[in-house]
Amino acid sequence: MSQEEFKVYKGNCHCGAFRFEINVSQIEKVDSCNCGICLKKGYLWVFLPNKHFRVTKGKEDELTTYEFGSKTMPHKINAPEEHEEVYVNVRSLLEINPFDLKINRFDGKSMYPGGDAPSFTGDLPSTNSQLADAMIYTGGCHCGAVTLAFRSSPLSKVQVKEDNCSICRRNANVCIYPNKSQVSISGAENTTEYLFGQKFNGHCFCKTCGVQLFMRLHGPPKQLVVTWPETRQKMVKEKLEIIPIRVAVLDNVDWDELTIERSDEGTEGYEIA
Repeated sequence: MSQEEFKVYKGNCHCGAFRFEINVSQIEKVDSCNCGICLKKGYLWVFLPNKHFRVTKGKEDELTTYEFGSKTMPHKINAPEEHEEVYVNVRSLLEINPFDLKINRFDGKSMYPGGDAPSFTGDLPSTNSQLADAMIYTGGCHCGAVTLAFRSSPLSKVQVKEDNCSICRRNANVCIYPNKSQVSISGAENTTEYLFGQKFNGHCFCKTCGVQLFMRLHGPPKQLVVTWPETRQKMVKEKLEIIPIRVAVLDNVDWDELTIERSDEGTEGYEIA
């Protein structure tokens, strides 16, 4: 393929501290693996020669790395040729809408640091008499530093949502929305919270493996909320009792049974500092 047929894509982490460019043919199809780490992070891969990847801000050695097992990639995707040295998560590219991509899904080797997916070891959430068909779901990050459990109706019956805003497309945020009383989190102290913009929502990641597990909803400042009508205050209070959880961190989910509501609103208003 001639250089003229290539396209330059710009990419970055959400805060913009690390930025890069890649020079490849137009991206329409990507690879998705269901190994432990790729599934929990929602990676969508494209492969390219190292010479077609260029850092424009920051340094690669300043990025946080996560290694486990043999410290090599636990799987290979279509046996990349020797010159294909860089694997790029296309969710980090500015011009890519994941909803528009064709995804090639395949099985990978599900390696975890301890051999198996980490088990939840905390106290289970209390029984909710309002949920006649309640089930217990468990899950966690990849390294096992953070695990969670929640009591819910079958996931096939609850609301599951995905949007493609600037942060959610990067984090592959397909979420469910249980009440805090339905959820128990073990190792919450091992998470770090990422806030931006108005800081209404905090995205909580494992400090070790970088998997985002849930969100903390902070909402508008309390001194502002108390000036609103009671009906609006009640609505805010009810929303703040919710804890969004990423479906990808849950164990043994049958994705074919889920009805995912997609909100295709894009990244309007997103600006890199």
